[in-house]
Amino acid sequence: MKTAVPEEADVREQEQHAVRAGGRARRTAVALAGPVLITLSVVFAMRGFLFRLYITDQHPDILAMWLPRYCFLGSSLASGHVPLWNPYQFTGAPYASDAQSGWLYLPVMALFSQLSCGAALRALIAFNPLLGGLSLYWLLRKEDLHRTASTVGGLSYAMIMATSTVAISLPFAGALAWTPLVLVGASGWMRAGTWLRRLPWLALGAVAWGQVAAAHMSHGLLMCSCFAAAYLIARTVHVVRSEHERARRPILMSLGFAAFLVLANTAIILPHLLLIGGTSLRGGYAALGVQLTEAAGVNDAPLPEGGVFSGWPFVLASAPGAFAGATVLLSILLAVRTRGKRYLAAAFASVGLGAWILTLDALVGATWFRNLVLRLPFGDVYLHNPGRLRYALLLVGPVLGAIGIQGLIDRPIEGRRAYAWLGAGLGLFLVLPLVMGAHPARFGMLLAGAVFAVPALVALARHRRWAFVAVPAVLTAELLASAVFSQTHQGGPPLLGLEPGQEEAARPLPLPLTEEDVRVGPLRWPEVPESDYLTPGVIARKLQVQPARYLTWAPPATYFEKGYLSTQDETYWPALENGRGMLFGVPDPMGYSPIQLARYWAYIRATNSLPLFYNASVLQEPTLTDLQLLGVRYLIVPEDLQPPVAAQPVITEGGWELSSVVGWEPRVSVVPEWTVVADPAEALEQVLRYGFDPALQAAVEGDPGVQPVPEAPPGVARYSETTPEDVQIRVEAAAPSLVLVRNAYDTGWSATVDSEPAPVLRADWFLQAVPVPSGEHEIHLVYRDPTIGRGLTASAVAWGIWVVALVASPVVARRRARPRAT
Repeated sequence: MKTAVPEEADVREQEQHAVRAGGRARRTAVALAGPVLITLSVVFAMRGFLFRLYITDQHPDILAMWLPRYCFLGSSLASGHVPLWNPYQFTGAPYASDAQSGWLYLPVMALFSQLSCGAALRALIAFNPLLGGLSLYWLLRKEDLHRTASTVGGLSYAMIMATSTVAISLPFAGALAWTPLVLVGASGWMRAGTWLRRLPWLALGAVAWGQVAAAHMSHGLLMCSCFAAAYLIARTVHVVRSEHERARRPILMSLGFAAFLVLANTAIILPHLLLIGGTSLRGGYAALGVQLTEAAGVNDAPLPEGGVFSGWPFVLASAPGAFAGATVLLSILLAVRTRGKRYLAAAFASVGLGAWILTLDALVGATWFRNLVLRLPFGDVYLHNPGRLRYALLLVGPVLGAIGIQGLIDRPIEGRRAYAWLGAGLGLFLVLPLVMGAHPARFGMLLAGAVFAVPALVALARHRRWAFVAVPAVLTAELLASAVFSQTHQGGPPLLGLEPGQEEAARPLPLPLTEEDVRVGPLRWPEVPESDYLTPGVIARKLQVQPARYLTWAPPATYFEKGYLSTQDETYWPALENGRGMLFGVPDPMGYSPIQLARYWAYIRATNSLPLFYNASVLQEPTLTDLQLLGVRYLIVPEDLQPPVAAQPVITEGGWELSSVVGWEPRVSVVPEWTVVADPAEALEQVLRYGFDPALQAAVEGDPGVQPVPEAPPGVARYSETTPEDVQIRVEAAAPSLVLVRNAYDTGWSATVDSEPAPVLRADWFLQAVPVPSGEHEIHLVYRDPTIGRGLTASAVAWGIWVVALVASPVVARRRARPRAT
């Protein structure tokens, strides 16, 4: 027998190695194909955000709320400081404990502390669809779906967000992005065979659930928790029925998973919940409506009288906007054929059906139902905007479509029956809405996609090898076309034609903007030049040099119930409204937020005569007393208007004039006269009374421990801040006095006078006061929020237990596996 020479043996070994390497490369390519396709599709859809130096104002809250707040958080973290107090809005307010601050929201903290504000915002908008799509792909693969089905589900979910205004509704986009990752953790936790393998999945689910809470701790967290609960219940039933396992173990596993989610995220949940008690939402949205009416006759109650129209699920079949793709929609009904995945289909379908029912106008508008819901904890949060539950559909549709495609792979069917199933899907998402009166133009994309999707799906039902590539390829083409359609669409979001009272297929975007307009409309490319918006102008630079509070007064926008929310175009930028002053570190006593300190919120509404939206703070007809109480030194007013009070012009920019208020009061005053009030309402009545002089008088709640000296001259004080939470005041008082600090009162503030503890009293209804004896003194005010530390401690304990369990699990497993001595 002839033996191979060494050279020939080397060649054979190299050839075999090449074959093995080629096999590994092919397997790697196949494994990465789905995630890469999802990533590239999202990058294409979001290229206007990723590669152009523009930011968007298509959603009004981007510039008015999230951008300035996240920038403030990022800059504080970059300097090594955790911002507990926000000094730039509402005369000051708690920050880290605010549910929409971004604190402990990991992508926000990472991006805004490392990148410029504009780059961080653009990256965050693109990050959410990408995370959502990849996470859903992972979930479906974890649940043993084929790569083709998993790719279809993940791609559809990612592009629903990336092509619609869901992507720029940042709290909801964040909640939708992290929810599939919670379910990945739940899947791994329930399916793993050992504790060592199970615990990392528990950690993943807990981290993701906490990020949902940080993104949107109301409707977003509710929907995520419903999905998790539905999955755990369905998985438990599936295990008991198919594997004949006793129910006790999976039930305990499910309860343990849910309990750890909450305990591990106490750092996020506890401060947010405890803050509510001292804010405008302390009684909930139901009580807020009563307070609004009593304060100023406000007719914009936070609880709407009904729900939404029943045909809203068809939004997934319409374009431009949140189009799911014909490939997915035609496959949804096929989900009932998947024997091994029916529990998964049942879990998601039940949440989708529940969300649909709970948004129906017939139910939400029923008196008996509203009364029932208002008796439940946080029931008014649901009634505040039941339409938000529609976001659940954006996840349900892609999952059911992917399961339906899995059914074609697992249980092939012959062509005629396949056409019947797909025809039923087309009838549901195309024929039915048209029969109901929907506008045909909205469903043109669905019809065009179906022309290619049906043959590909029929081929997949016959197990043609090329169909496993063709199906995701057809969906990709559909969704990329939908992205282009959304980006080039002009005007406001086109309507389905099924909305009550709407007769036109499209209409211009109205002002004021409504959440209905910004939920699932087409996402246009950003149009606000990043450098222009984030660069301070002449007025902002002047205020940075001479820091003091300013107030914008710009009729007729000042009389709009949502303040300046709708005035975000370039002509208004010098007015520094909608949080723009916060970007430059310039304090504005007004603002826009659903959570405001209760006393401040009530004062703003008591001093205004026209209705104000519960989120908004604005002074419609500011008086000198208002400005003195708020510590306002400067007014920003259109050049062609007379300021509402006497003011001296300082500088102009772009048609706006910065003026210094005649008779302004600084951030801190030394007041020689005061009245101690027993009833807080007396304080509000006193400061609203005509003739009240904030420079010389005060209404204080609580005993200051010193007595006023009649006709004593006011003292002087100098105010400085090391950080927003660390304030120093040097005082010279000719007599015992109250040092009135024009920052919002909060129980987190403590004071020392000459290093000795001193009380911080509530004065003038919503401000701070520190009593001092005569002479020179140094006051040190410090703000601490103990709920932050308590939450972090509780979470640390939970995670410490998790670490101990992780370390101990292999030791316990080895001991159990060790044979017992005879």
